[in-house]
Amino acid sequence: MTHVERLDAEEVPQAICDGSGDKGIDALTVNDELSEITVYQSKRMESPTKTQGDNDLKNLMGAARYFDSSASVDGLLASKPNPELRRLLIRHDISNKVGKGYRVRRLVFVTNAELDAAGASLTEAMVGQDPTLDVWHGGRLAAVAARVERADLRAEVVTLRAATRPLLDDLDGQARLAVALVPATELVKLPGIDDMTLFSRNVRLSAGNTRINRELAKTVTDASEHDLFPASHNGITILTLGLQVRATRLQLSGVTVVNGCQSLLALHRARNVITPSLKLLVKVIQLPEADSRLSDVITYRANNQNAVNIRDQRSTDSIQLDLQRQVSATYGAAFAYTIKVGEKITADRSLDNTHAAQLIMAAYRQRPAAAVRKVRLFDQDYHDVFAADISAPKLYLLKLLSEAADTARDDLHGELRSSFSSVRFVVVALVAELLRLTPGGTRLLEAPEEWLPHKTQEVLSFLTDRARDVAMNINDYVRDAVEAAAGDGSDFDAKTVFMSNTGIAPLRREIITVSRRMNNRDPGYLFELTPE
Repeated sequence: MTHVERLDAEEVPQAICDGSGDKGIDALTVNDELSEITVYQSKRMESPTKTQGDNDLKNLMGAARYFDSSASVDGLLASKPNPELRRLLIRHDISNKVGKGYRVRRLVFVTNAELDAAGASLTEAMVGQDPTLDVWHGGRLAAVAARVERADLRAEVVTLRAATRPLLDDLDGQARLAVALVPATELVKLPGIDDMTLFSRNVRLSAGNTRINRELAKTVTDASEHDLFPASHNGITILTLGLQVRATRLQLSGVTVVNGCQSLLALHRARNVITPSLKLLVKVIQLPEADSRLSDVITYRANNQNAVNIRDQRSTDSIQLDLQRQVSATYGAAFAYTIKVGEKITADRSLDNTHAAQLIMAAYRQRPAAAVRKVRLFDQDYHDVFAADISAPKLYLLKLLSEAADTARDDLHGELRSSFSSVRFVVVALVAELLRLTPGGTRLLEAPEEWLPHKTQEVLSFLTDRARDVAMNINDYVRDAVEAAAGDGSDFDAKTVFMSNTGIAPLRREIITVSRRMNNRDPGYLFELTPE
Protein backbone atom coordinates (compact mmCIF):
# COMPACT_ATOMS: atom_id res chain seq x y z
CA MET A 1 0.00 0.00 0.00
CA THR A 2 2.93 2.31 0.69
CA HIS A 3 5.38 1.46 -2.06
CA VAL A 4 3.17 0.21 -4.89
CA GLU A 5 -0.12 2.05 -4.38
CA ARG A 6 1.81 5.04 -2.99
CA LEU A 7 -0.73 5.90 -0.33
CA ASP A 8 0.12 8.48 2.28
CA ALA A 9 1.38 6.81 5.47
CA GLU A 10 -1.66 8.09 7.34
CA GLU A 11 -4.04 6.54 4.80
CA VAL A 12 -2.64 3.02 4.94
CA PRO A 13 -4.12 1.98 8.33
CA GLN A 14 -7.44 3.46 7.23
CA ALA A 15 -7.49 1.19 4.16
CA ILE A 16 -6.67 -2.18 5.73
CA CYS A 17 -8.86 -4.80 7.39
CA ASP A 18 -7.98 -8.41 8.07
CA GLY A 19 -8.85 -11.50 10.08
CA SER A 20 -11.55 -14.17 9.92
CA GLY A 21 -14.88 -13.03 8.57
CA ASP A 22 -13.38 -10.37 6.31
CA LYS A 23 -15.29 -11.81 3.30
CA GLY A 24 -12.07 -12.03 1.31
CA ILE A 25 -11.46 -8.28 1.55
CA ASP A 26 -8.11 -7.35 3.10
CA ALA A 27 -8.11 -3.67 2.11
CA LEU A 28 -10.23 -1.15 0.26
CA THR A 29 -9.60 2.32 -1.16
CA VAL A 30 -11.92 4.87 -2.74
CA ASN A 31 -11.10 7.43 -5.43
CA ASP A 32 -13.75 10.11 -5.09
CA GLU A 33 -12.61 12.00 -8.19
CA LEU A 34 -13.17 8.96 -10.42
CA SER A 35 -15.98 7.40 -8.34
CA GLU A 36 -13.97 4.19 -8.22
CA ILE A 37 -13.45 1.55 -5.56
CA THR A 38 -10.41 -0.73 -5.40
CA VAL A 39 -10.61 -4.00 -3.46
CA TYR A 40 -7.51 -5.85 -2.25
CA GLN A 41 -6.89 -9.39 -1.11
CA SER A 42 -3.59 -10.94 -0.04
CA LYS A 43 -2.19 -14.42 0.40
CA ARG A 44 1.11 -15.23 2.07
CA MET A 45 2.68 -18.63 1.42
CA GLU A 46 4.93 -20.04 4.14
CA SER A 47 6.82 -22.31 1.74
CA PRO A 48 9.05 -20.66 -0.89
CA THR A 49 8.24 -23.47 -3.32
CA LYS A 50 4.45 -23.21 -3.12
CA THR A 51 2.70 -21.49 -6.01
CA GLN A 52 -0.47 -19.44 -6.27
CA GLY A 53 -3.45 -21.03 -8.01
CA ASP A 54 -6.66 -19.50 -9.34
CA ASN A 55 -9.07 -20.27 -6.45
CA ASP A 56 -8.07 -17.24 -4.38
CA LEU A 57 -8.25 -15.07 -7.48
CA LYS A 58 -11.78 -16.28 -8.16
CA ASN A 59 -12.74 -15.54 -4.56
CA LEU A 60 -11.55 -11.96 -4.99
CA MET A 61 -13.55 -11.65 -8.21
CA GLY A 62 -16.57 -12.92 -6.32
CA ALA A 63 -16.05 -10.33 -3.57
CA ALA A 64 -16.62 -7.59 -6.15
CA ARG A 65 -20.31 -8.56 -6.22
CA TYR A 66 -20.73 -7.12 -2.72
CA PHE A 67 -20.40 -3.69 -4.32
CA ASP A 68 -22.91 -4.08 -7.16
CA SER A 69 -25.53 -1.94 -5.41
CA SER A 70 -26.37 -0.21 -2.13
CA ALA A 71 -28.56 -3.19 -1.29
CA SER A 72 -25.67 -5.64 -1.73
CA VAL A 73 -23.41 -3.47 0.45
CA ASP A 74 -26.15 -3.28 3.11
CA GLY A 75 -26.50 -7.06 2.87
CA LEU A 76 -22.77 -7.42 3.48
CA LEU A 77 -23.03 -5.19 6.55
CA ALA A 78 -26.05 -7.15 7.82
CA SER A 79 -24.12 -10.43 7.54
CA LYS A 80 -22.05 -9.44 10.59
CA PRO A 81 -18.65 -9.35 8.90
CA ASN A 82 -15.33 -8.86 10.64
CA PRO A 83 -15.60 -5.67 12.80
CA GLU A 84 -12.63 -4.15 10.94
CA LEU A 85 -14.38 -4.68 7.59
CA ARG A 86 -17.61 -3.23 8.95
CA ARG A 87 -15.80 -0.13 10.18
CA LEU A 88 -13.96 0.15 6.85
CA LEU A 89 -17.21 0.11 4.86
CA ILE A 90 -18.85 2.64 7.15
CA ARG A 91 -15.76 4.85 7.31
CA HIS A 92 -15.75 5.21 3.53
CA ASP A 93 -19.56 5.52 3.33
CA ILE A 94 -19.53 2.72 0.74
CA SER A 95 -23.28 2.01 0.66
CA ASN A 96 -24.13 5.63 -0.06
CA LYS A 97 -21.35 6.01 -2.62
CA VAL A 98 -22.30 2.84 -4.51
CA GLY A 99 -25.85 4.21 -4.62
CA LYS A 100 -24.42 7.34 -6.28
CA GLY A 101 -22.70 5.32 -9.00
CA TYR A 102 -19.33 4.35 -7.51
CA ARG A 103 -18.14 0.99 -8.87
CA VAL A 104 -15.34 -1.49 -8.30
CA ARG A 105 -13.03 -0.93 -11.26
CA ARG A 106 -9.94 -2.70 -9.97
CA LEU A 107 -9.30 -5.88 -8.00
CA VAL A 108 -5.78 -6.23 -6.58
CA PHE A 109 -4.45 -9.61 -5.47
CA VAL A 110 -1.15 -9.68 -3.60
CA THR A 111 0.88 -12.84 -3.00
CA ASN A 112 4.50 -13.61 -2.20
CA ALA A 113 4.28 -16.75 -4.37
CA GLU A 114 4.60 -17.13 -8.12
CA LEU A 115 1.49 -18.00 -10.15
CA ASP A 116 0.95 -21.57 -11.27
CA ALA A 117 -0.48 -22.35 -14.73
CA ALA A 118 -4.09 -21.92 -13.58
CA GLY A 119 -3.38 -18.61 -11.84
CA ALA A 120 -1.46 -17.27 -14.83
CA SER A 121 -4.19 -18.40 -17.24
CA LEU A 122 -6.95 -16.66 -15.27
CA THR A 123 -4.87 -13.49 -14.95
CA GLU A 124 -4.31 -13.46 -18.70
CA ALA A 125 -8.00 -14.09 -19.41
CA MET A 126 -8.99 -11.08 -17.29
CA VAL A 127 -6.88 -8.61 -19.25
CA GLY A 128 -9.12 -5.83 -20.54
CA GLN A 129 -12.08 -6.96 -18.43
CA ASP A 130 -14.07 -4.78 -16.04
CA PRO A 131 -13.18 -4.81 -13.21
CA THR A 132 -9.46 -5.16 -13.88
CA LEU A 133 -7.66 -7.98 -12.07
CA ASP A 134 -4.23 -6.70 -11.04
CA VAL A 135 -2.07 -9.51 -9.63
CA TRP A 136 1.08 -8.68 -7.68
CA HIS A 137 3.05 -11.93 -7.34
CA GLY A 138 6.43 -12.55 -5.73
CA GLY A 139 8.64 -11.57 -8.66
CA ARG A 140 6.66 -8.42 -9.39
CA LEU A 141 6.79 -7.36 -5.74
CA ALA A 142 10.52 -8.11 -5.52
CA ALA A 143 11.25 -5.69 -8.37
CA VAL A 144 9.56 -2.85 -6.47
CA ALA A 145 11.26 -3.86 -3.22
CA ALA A 146 14.65 -3.62 -4.93
CA ARG A 147 13.86 -0.17 -6.34
CA VAL A 148 12.72 1.33 -3.03
CA GLU A 149 15.43 -0.25 -0.87
CA ARG A 150 17.23 2.31 1.25
CA ALA A 151 20.80 3.06 0.20
CA ASP A 152 23.43 1.11 2.11
CA LEU A 153 26.00 2.66 4.40
CA ARG A 154 29.59 2.62 3.19
CA ALA A 155 30.89 -0.73 4.44
CA GLU A 156 34.35 0.36 5.56
CA VAL A 157 35.57 0.39 9.16
CA VAL A 158 36.67 3.98 9.80
CA THR A 159 38.67 5.45 12.67
CA LEU A 160 38.31 9.11 13.62
CA ARG A 161 40.71 10.73 16.08
CA ALA A 162 38.78 13.39 17.96
CA ALA A 163 40.31 16.53 19.48
CA THR A 164 38.25 15.98 22.62
CA ARG A 165 37.11 12.97 24.56
CA PRO A 166 33.65 12.06 23.14
CA LEU A 167 30.48 12.38 25.15
CA LEU A 168 28.52 9.11 25.08
CA ASP A 169 24.86 8.36 25.66
CA ASP A 170 22.43 5.49 25.10
CA LEU A 171 19.26 6.78 23.44
CA ASP A 172 16.45 4.85 25.15
CA GLY A 173 18.19 1.61 24.28
CA GLN A 174 17.43 2.19 20.56
CA ALA A 175 20.76 3.68 19.55
CA ARG A 176 24.05 5.02 20.90
CA LEU A 177 25.28 8.58 20.50
CA ALA A 178 28.82 9.96 20.54
CA VAL A 179 29.52 13.70 20.31
CA ALA A 180 33.01 15.12 19.82
CA LEU A 181 35.05 17.86 18.19
CA VAL A 182 36.89 16.24 15.27
CA PRO A 183 39.63 17.91 13.19
CA ALA A 184 38.64 18.52 9.58
CA THR A 185 41.86 16.81 8.54
CA GLU A 186 40.33 13.58 9.88
CA LEU A 187 36.92 14.07 8.28
CA VAL A 188 38.21 14.67 4.74
CA LYS A 189 39.63 11.12 4.81
CA LEU A 190 36.16 9.59 5.06
CA PRO A 191 35.47 7.20 2.14
CA GLY A 192 32.93 8.10 -0.53
CA ILE A 193 33.34 11.89 -0.68
CA ASP A 194 34.66 11.93 -4.25
CA ASP A 195 31.82 9.87 -5.72
CA MET A 196 29.30 11.14 -3.11
CA THR A 197 28.31 7.64 -2.00
CA LEU A 198 29.04 8.79 1.56
CA PHE A 199 25.95 11.00 1.26
CA SER A 200 23.58 8.44 -0.27
CA ARG A 201 21.05 8.95 2.52
CA ASN A 202 21.38 12.72 2.57
CA VAL A 203 18.38 14.66 1.26
CA ARG A 204 20.53 16.63 -1.19
CA LEU A 205 24.04 16.62 -2.58
CA SER A 206 26.08 19.62 -3.71
CA ALA A 207 23.97 22.77 -3.90
CA GLY A 208 26.50 24.34 -6.24
CA ASN A 209 28.04 27.81 -6.14
CA THR A 210 25.56 29.36 -3.70
CA ARG A 211 26.32 32.37 -1.48
CA ILE A 212 26.52 30.15 1.62
CA ASN A 213 28.88 27.72 -0.10
CA ARG A 214 31.09 30.58 -1.30
CA GLU A 215 31.29 31.96 2.24
CA LEU A 216 32.03 28.49 3.61
CA ALA A 217 34.82 27.97 1.07
CA LYS A 218 36.32 31.33 2.04
CA THR A 219 36.23 30.40 5.73
CA VAL A 220 37.89 27.00 5.40
CA THR A 221 40.74 28.44 3.32
CA ASP A 222 41.43 31.22 5.83
CA ALA A 223 43.63 29.80 8.63
CA SER A 224 42.75 32.72 10.92
CA GLU A 225 39.12 31.53 10.96
CA HIS A 226 39.85 27.92 11.91
CA ASP A 227 39.94 28.16 15.72
CA LEU A 228 36.46 29.74 15.86
CA PHE A 229 34.90 27.48 13.25
CA PRO A 230 33.06 25.11 15.68
CA ALA A 231 31.32 28.08 17.30
CA SER A 232 29.60 29.12 14.07
CA HIS A 233 29.04 25.78 12.34
CA ASN A 234 26.12 23.41 12.93
CA GLY A 235 28.27 20.31 12.73
CA ILE A 236 28.00 16.97 10.93
CA THR A 237 25.81 13.95 11.61
CA ILE A 238 27.18 10.49 10.83
CA LEU A 239 25.24 7.22 11.05
CA THR A 240 26.99 3.92 11.68
CA LEU A 241 26.13 0.31 12.49
CA GLY A 242 28.97 -0.21 14.93
CA LEU A 243 30.57 2.25 17.35
CA GLN A 244 33.55 1.69 19.64
CA VAL A 245 35.16 4.49 21.64
CA ARG A 246 38.60 4.29 23.23
CA ALA A 247 39.89 7.53 24.75
CA THR A 248 39.65 10.03 21.84
CA ARG A 249 39.35 7.42 19.08
CA LEU A 250 36.03 6.55 17.49
CA GLN A 251 35.87 3.36 15.44
CA LEU A 252 32.87 3.18 13.10
CA SER A 253 31.72 0.06 11.27
CA GLY A 254 29.88 1.37 8.23
CA VAL A 255 29.35 5.11 7.66
CA THR A 256 26.99 7.53 5.97
CA VAL A 257 26.62 11.30 6.41
CA VAL A 258 23.02 12.52 6.65
CA ASN A 259 23.74 16.16 7.48
CA GLY A 260 26.80 18.19 6.54
CA CYS A 261 27.29 17.28 2.90
CA GLN A 262 27.99 20.87 1.78
CA SER A 263 30.58 21.33 4.56
CA LEU A 264 32.42 18.10 3.85
CA LEU A 265 32.56 18.85 0.14
CA ALA A 266 34.00 22.31 0.86
CA LEU A 267 36.55 20.81 3.27
CA HIS A 268 37.48 18.12 0.78
CA ARG A 269 38.09 20.69 -1.95
CA ALA A 270 40.32 22.67 0.44
CA ARG A 271 42.01 19.61 2.00
CA ASN A 272 45.48 20.81 1.01
CA VAL A 273 45.18 24.06 2.99
CA ILE A 274 43.07 23.16 6.03
CA THR A 275 44.84 22.86 9.38
CA PRO A 276 44.24 20.54 12.39
CA SER A 277 42.94 23.58 14.31
CA LEU A 278 39.82 23.59 12.10
CA LYS A 279 37.45 21.35 14.00
CA LEU A 280 33.79 20.40 13.56
CA LEU A 281 31.21 19.22 16.03
CA VAL A 282 30.44 15.64 14.99
CA LYS A 283 27.49 13.54 16.12
CA VAL A 284 27.90 9.82 15.52
CA ILE A 285 24.77 7.71 15.93
CA GLN A 286 24.91 3.94 16.03
CA LEU A 287 21.74 2.50 14.54
CA PRO A 288 20.22 -0.74 15.84
CA GLU A 289 20.05 -2.05 12.26
CA ALA A 290 20.65 -0.83 8.70
CA ASP A 291 16.97 -0.49 7.83
CA SER A 292 15.98 1.13 11.12
CA ARG A 293 13.22 3.73 10.75
CA LEU A 294 15.30 5.77 13.16
CA SER A 295 17.56 6.53 10.19
CA ASP A 296 14.68 8.32 8.44
CA VAL A 297 13.73 10.24 11.59
CA ILE A 298 17.30 11.44 12.15
CA THR A 299 17.77 12.38 8.48
CA TYR A 300 14.50 14.33 8.40
CA ARG A 301 14.97 16.22 11.66
CA ALA A 302 18.68 16.94 11.20
CA ASN A 303 17.93 18.56 7.85
CA ASN A 304 14.64 20.17 8.84
CA GLN A 305 16.50 22.55 11.15
CA ASN A 306 18.26 24.14 8.17
CA ALA A 307 17.16 25.79 4.93
CA VAL A 308 16.07 22.55 3.27
CA ASN A 309 12.77 22.59 1.39
CA ILE A 310 10.11 19.90 1.27
CA ARG A 311 11.33 18.75 -2.15
CA ASP A 312 14.74 18.02 -0.58
CA GLN A 313 13.04 16.06 2.19
CA ARG A 314 11.22 13.89 -0.36
CA SER A 315 14.47 12.94 -2.10
CA THR A 316 14.89 9.87 0.10
CA ASP A 317 11.21 8.92 -0.10
CA SER A 318 10.53 5.45 -1.52
CA ILE A 319 8.34 6.86 -4.32
CA GLN A 320 11.20 8.98 -5.64
CA LEU A 321 13.73 6.16 -5.28
CA ASP A 322 11.37 3.81 -7.12
CA LEU A 323 10.84 6.21 -10.02
CA GLN A 324 14.54 7.04 -10.31
CA ARG A 325 15.51 3.38 -10.42
CA GLN A 326 12.69 2.59 -12.86
CA VAL A 327 13.99 5.28 -15.22
CA SER A 328 17.59 4.09 -14.88
CA ALA A 329 16.67 0.45 -15.55
CA THR A 330 14.43 1.36 -18.50
CA TYR A 331 16.40 4.07 -20.30
CA GLY A 332 20.01 3.83 -19.13
CA ALA A 333 22.09 6.70 -20.51
CA ALA A 334 19.26 7.98 -22.70
CA PHE A 335 17.18 9.51 -19.90
CA ALA A 336 17.69 10.27 -16.20
CA TYR A 337 15.32 11.28 -13.41
CA THR A 338 17.00 13.37 -10.72
CA ILE A 339 15.64 13.63 -7.19
CA LYS A 340 18.39 15.46 -5.29
CA VAL A 341 20.03 18.83 -5.66
CA GLY A 342 23.54 18.31 -6.97
CA GLU A 343 23.15 14.92 -8.64
CA LYS A 344 25.55 14.44 -11.53
CA ILE A 345 23.81 14.03 -14.88
CA THR A 346 25.40 12.16 -17.79
CA ALA A 347 22.24 11.08 -19.64
CA ASP A 348 21.21 12.54 -23.00
CA ARG A 349 17.95 13.80 -21.46
CA SER A 350 17.03 14.45 -17.84
CA LEU A 351 14.05 15.55 -15.80
CA ASP A 352 14.22 16.68 -12.19
CA ASN A 353 11.38 15.74 -9.88
CA THR A 354 10.26 19.33 -9.26
CA HIS A 355 9.63 19.90 -12.96
CA ALA A 356 8.17 16.39 -13.21
CA ALA A 357 5.64 17.19 -10.46
CA GLN A 358 4.57 20.33 -12.32
CA LEU A 359 4.22 18.46 -15.62
CA ILE A 360 2.23 15.66 -13.96
CA MET A 361 -0.15 18.19 -12.44
CA ALA A 362 -0.65 19.84 -15.83
CA ALA A 363 -0.85 16.81 -18.14
CA TYR A 364 -2.19 13.97 -15.98
CA ARG A 365 -4.08 15.75 -13.19
CA GLN A 366 -5.39 18.39 -15.65
CA ARG A 367 -4.75 21.24 -13.23
CA PRO A 368 -2.15 23.46 -14.95
CA ALA A 369 -2.93 26.44 -12.73
CA ALA A 370 -1.82 24.39 -9.70
CA ALA A 371 1.45 23.37 -11.35
CA VAL A 372 3.23 26.57 -10.30
CA ARG A 373 2.72 25.85 -6.57
CA LYS A 374 5.93 23.92 -6.07
CA VAL A 375 5.70 23.59 -2.30
CA ARG A 376 2.19 22.11 -2.42
CA LEU A 377 3.26 19.58 -5.04
CA PHE A 378 5.67 18.01 -2.56
CA ASP A 379 3.51 18.61 0.49
CA GLN A 380 -0.33 18.53 0.50
CA ASP A 381 -0.60 17.29 -3.11
CA TYR A 382 2.37 14.91 -3.05
CA HIS A 383 0.53 11.57 -3.07
CA ASP A 384 -1.96 12.84 -5.64
CA VAL A 385 0.84 14.01 -7.94
CA PHE A 386 3.07 10.94 -7.60
CA ALA A 387 0.25 8.40 -7.44
CA ALA A 388 0.70 4.79 -8.53
CA ASP A 389 -0.11 5.55 -12.19
CA ILE A 390 3.10 7.56 -12.68
CA SER A 391 5.85 5.41 -14.18
CA ALA A 392 9.19 5.72 -15.99
CA PRO A 393 7.60 5.78 -19.49
CA LYS A 394 5.22 8.57 -18.44
CA LEU A 395 8.13 10.61 -17.10
CA TYR A 396 9.88 10.17 -20.45
CA LEU A 397 6.76 11.33 -22.29
CA LEU A 398 6.47 14.32 -19.94
CA LYS A 399 10.04 15.27 -20.80
CA LEU A 400 9.11 15.27 -24.49
CA LEU A 401 5.99 17.33 -23.75
CA SER A 402 8.19 19.83 -21.91
CA GLU A 403 10.61 20.04 -24.84
CA ALA A 404 7.68 20.59 -27.22
CA ALA A 405 6.34 23.40 -25.03
CA ASP A 406 9.78 25.01 -24.87
CA THR A 407 9.93 25.10 -28.66
CA ALA A 408 6.44 26.63 -28.80
CA ARG A 409 7.57 29.50 -26.57
CA ASP A 410 9.04 31.30 -29.57
CA ASP A 411 5.58 31.37 -31.16
CA LEU A 412 3.98 33.20 -28.23
CA HIS A 413 3.54 36.96 -28.40
CA GLY A 414 4.62 39.68 -25.99
CA GLU A 415 3.90 39.11 -22.32
CA LEU A 416 2.84 35.52 -22.97
CA ARG A 417 6.44 34.76 -23.81
CA SER A 418 7.82 36.76 -20.89
CA SER A 419 5.49 34.98 -18.44
CA PHE A 420 6.23 31.56 -19.91
CA SER A 421 6.86 29.99 -16.49
CA SER A 422 3.09 29.72 -16.01
CA VAL A 423 2.01 29.58 -19.67
CA ARG A 424 4.27 26.55 -20.21
CA PHE A 425 2.02 24.30 -18.15
CA VAL A 426 -1.12 25.52 -19.91
CA VAL A 427 0.48 24.54 -23.23
CA VAL A 428 1.41 21.11 -21.82
CA ALA A 429 -2.10 20.61 -20.41
CA LEU A 430 -3.78 21.59 -23.66
CA VAL A 431 -1.58 19.30 -25.77
CA ALA A 432 -2.50 16.46 -23.40
CA GLU A 433 -6.15 17.48 -23.74
CA LEU A 434 -5.90 17.18 -27.53
CA LEU A 435 -4.36 13.73 -27.18
CA ARG A 436 -7.38 12.63 -25.15
CA LEU A 437 -9.68 13.43 -28.08
CA THR A 438 -8.62 10.24 -29.90
CA PRO A 439 -8.17 6.62 -28.74
CA GLY A 440 -4.59 6.59 -30.06
CA GLY A 441 -3.65 9.80 -28.29
CA THR A 442 -5.24 8.57 -25.08
CA ARG A 443 -3.22 5.38 -25.39
CA LEU A 444 0.00 7.38 -25.84
CA LEU A 445 -0.72 9.18 -22.56
CA GLU A 446 -1.56 6.01 -20.66
CA ALA A 447 0.94 3.56 -22.23
CA PRO A 448 3.76 5.63 -23.76
CA GLU A 449 6.07 2.61 -23.62
CA GLU A 450 4.32 1.37 -26.77
CA TRP A 451 5.90 4.30 -28.65
CA LEU A 452 8.91 5.20 -26.56
CA PRO A 453 11.84 5.23 -26.80
CA HIS A 454 11.93 3.64 -30.28
CA LYS A 455 9.76 6.41 -31.80
CA THR A 456 11.11 9.30 -29.75
CA GLN A 457 11.74 11.63 -32.67
CA GLU A 458 8.36 10.98 -34.30
CA VAL A 459 6.52 11.54 -31.02
CA LEU A 460 8.53 14.67 -30.22
CA SER A 461 7.90 16.08 -33.70
CA PHE A 462 4.16 15.45 -33.39
CA LEU A 463 3.97 16.97 -29.89
CA THR A 464 5.97 19.99 -31.03
CA ASP A 465 3.59 20.60 -33.94
CA ARG A 466 0.57 20.47 -31.62
CA ALA A 467 2.29 22.64 -29.00
CA ARG A 468 3.03 25.30 -31.62
CA ASP A 469 -0.57 25.20 -32.82
CA VAL A 470 -1.73 25.58 -29.20
CA ALA A 471 0.60 28.57 -28.78
CA MET A 472 -0.82 30.25 -31.89
CA ASN A 473 -4.36 29.61 -30.66
CA ILE A 474 -3.46 31.15 -27.30
CA ASN A 475 -2.19 34.23 -29.14
CA ASP A 476 -5.47 34.52 -31.05
CA TYR A 477 -7.55 33.96 -27.94
CA VAL A 478 -5.72 36.63 -25.96
CA ARG A 479 -5.78 39.11 -28.89
CA ASP A 480 -9.56 38.70 -29.30
CA ALA A 481 -10.10 39.01 -25.55
CA VAL A 482 -8.03 42.20 -25.38
CA GLU A 483 -9.95 43.73 -28.30
CA ALA A 484 -13.30 42.75 -26.77
CA ALA A 485 -12.32 44.25 -23.42
CA ALA A 486 -11.20 47.47 -25.07
CA GLY A 487 -14.52 47.68 -26.92
CA ASP A 488 -16.57 47.66 -23.72
CA GLY A 489 -14.17 49.85 -21.75
CA SER A 490 -12.80 47.08 -19.52
CA ASP A 491 -9.38 45.54 -19.21
CA PHE A 492 -8.10 42.03 -19.95
CA ASP A 493 -5.03 40.80 -18.11
CA ALA A 494 -3.64 37.84 -20.04
CA LYS A 495 -1.56 36.68 -17.08
CA THR A 496 -4.62 36.13 -14.88
CA VAL A 497 -6.07 33.70 -17.44
CA PHE A 498 -3.45 31.16 -16.49
CA MET A 499 -3.83 31.53 -12.72
CA SER A 500 -6.94 29.36 -12.33
CA ASN A 501 -8.69 26.43 -14.01
CA THR A 502 -11.76 28.63 -14.40
CA GLY A 503 -9.76 31.17 -16.37
CA ILE A 504 -8.31 28.47 -18.60
CA ALA A 505 -11.68 26.77 -19.31
CA PRO A 506 -12.84 29.07 -22.17
CA LEU A 507 -9.41 28.79 -23.80
CA ARG A 508 -9.57 24.99 -23.51
CA ARG A 509 -13.00 24.85 -25.14
CA GLU A 510 -11.92 27.11 -28.00
CA ILE A 511 -8.74 25.15 -28.75
CA ILE A 512 -10.61 21.84 -28.68
CA THR A 513 -13.22 23.21 -31.10
CA VAL A 514 -10.58 24.53 -33.49
CA SER A 515 -8.57 21.29 -33.34
CA ARG A 516 -11.61 19.15 -34.09
CA ARG A 517 -12.29 21.26 -37.17
CA MET A 518 -8.69 20.79 -38.24
CA ASN A 519 -9.04 17.04 -37.77
CA ASN A 520 -12.21 16.98 -39.89
CA ARG A 521 -10.31 18.64 -42.73
CA ASP A 522 -7.13 16.66 -42.14
CA PRO A 523 -7.87 13.24 -40.58
CA GLY A 524 -4.92 12.29 -38.44
CA TYR A 525 -4.24 15.86 -37.32
CA LEU A 526 -5.10 15.01 -33.71
CA PHE A 527 -3.14 11.74 -33.73
CA GLU A 528 -1.97 9.20 -36.28
CA LEU A 529 1.24 7.66 -34.96
CA THR A 530 1.10 3.89 -34.71
CA PRO A 531 3.18 2.13 -32.03
CA GLU A 532 5.05 -0.04 -34.53
